[in-house]
Amino acid sequence: MKKAVTIKSIAEQLGLSRNTVAKALNGQYVPEKTRERVLKKAQEMNYKALDLKRIEVGAAKYRILLVSGKPLNNISYFIPLIGGIESFCFQHNHELFQYIFNSSRMPFAALSGYIKELNADGIVAVECFDKSLILKLLNLGKPVVFNDFTHAEIVSDAKYDIISANDEQSIHRVVRLLRDEYRITRFTFVGDSKHCMSFHNRYMGMLLGLVSAKIAHSRTEDILCSDESFDYGSTDGMMSEILKLKYMPECFICGNDFIARTVCNALKLMGKHIPGDVLVVGFDNVADSYSLSPAISTFAVDKQFLGTETMRTLIHRIENSNIPPRNITVSAQFIRRQSTTR
Repeated sequence: MKKAVTIKSIAEQLGLSRNTVAKALNGQYVPEKTRERVLKKAQEMNYKALDLKRIEVGAAKYRILLVSGKPLNNISYFIPLIGGIESFCFQHNHELFQYIFNSSRMPFAALSGYIKELNADGIVAVECFDKSLILKLLNLGKPVVFNDFTHAEIVSDAKYDIISANDEQSIHRVVRLLRDEYRITRFTFVGDSKHCMSFHNRYMGMLLGLVSAKIAHSRTEDILCSDESFDYGSTDGMMSEILKLKYMPECFICGNDFIARTVCNALKLMGKHIPGDVLVVGFDNVADSYSLSPAISTFAVDKQFLGTETMRTLIHRIENSNIPPRNITVSAQFIRRQSTTR
């Protein structure tokens, strides 16, 4: 007489615990790959109690926590990004929670306690650039994907991923393009290069572009004020910084479109014509870049796709925890507008 197939026999065939197999067959949470293995083996062994319809209804899902280091006020940038994350979670039956962490007003224990109570399977970190916060998040032992990152070096054995635009290559290319097209040699970067990884890489992209074009450059020709002490939204403050420069730049490379808008407003107050006297380049392709006159040349990243890729990367990290850390870049497209077109 043929021996009946049991949960124990399926577990033995797969080298899994009986409890794990039972959860998979009862529609409870197990990693998706484990669930697929169990169902496939149960079908192969003709497990009589297999109820695919019931299992599908209770299909495995993950609890995802979106942590932001500050309120996501840049609506033009963050709405499509968060929309991509939300759509992915909805389509794949994952639960999504959000937590805004204020490091100056609350202890990290409040956040770690919430993560523990939530029993989060993975974390998406947005606008988390503080090195101390990043290390504490990594020490929780949870899979983490960072959307952008700190410029500082992180030494950790934790497994995590970073998603960002290809900032360095993008700025490198535009520096060479404008240099070759207009023969300009005086470039100035505007932005706190220590604010985050993307700003640092954009600054490095400009420097590398100048090196490859054999153009000498000094940091004194850049406006690199700390954003903790300088308001990059102040037109008067920006005009004051520009006037401190030894030479009037021929092209400003700005950390983002918000800064580019301030630079344009300051140049107008100084009586400078854009692009006749000076060129301006931003980054992110948000409303600030096309609402001005002249419209600002910038780099566009598909922000909804960025959100979707962030989630795909996190799910892969949850289900493959031993893979090494990865830095995944998404291409940015140069959107040329009036501010660089003579």
